[in-house]
Amino acid sequence: MSILNKATDSIAQTKLGVLSEWSIRICLAWVFFEYGLPKFNSLIESPSTPLNFILKMDFFSSFPIISSWLITIAEVLLIPLFIILGGLNFLGPVSKSLSTVGGILGTFVMVVIIWGFHFPILDEGFSDIHLQMMLLAMSVYFLFK
Repeated sequence: MSILNKATDSIAQTKLGVLSEWSIRICLAWVFFEYGLPKFNSLIESPSTPLNFILKMDFFSSFPIISSWLITIAEVLLIPLFIILGGLNFLGPVSKSLSTVGGILGTFVMVVIIWGFHFPILDEGFSDIHLQMMLLAMSVYFLFK
């Protein structure tokens, strides 16, 4: 095993290792943006009509318009912005805080979507929610990064 460690150690120690974190940041930001954009377009076209899936969720159906806008703004703007800005080390200590806030928002959104929509409403199991679990894991990563 030490031969393998010696062979791969130089790869892990390169300055290009930053690409691995940035690839996760960019992918997470992009996927949240892509999922939020249709919601945003729908709300722009009809600002007083809540998103259909919000009406099916017990807790959020009590305030559907506000919930629709909050989830949409989080997905299309806040999470991508905080995750990307959190990677800019020249911002100093605030960059860590931005990553953490992006991770908190992403984790909250994914927990609500998984346990509030996919499981109870769509009646899906863990084998059906691969993408959602990856987004949750990536969000948790930045929550503690």
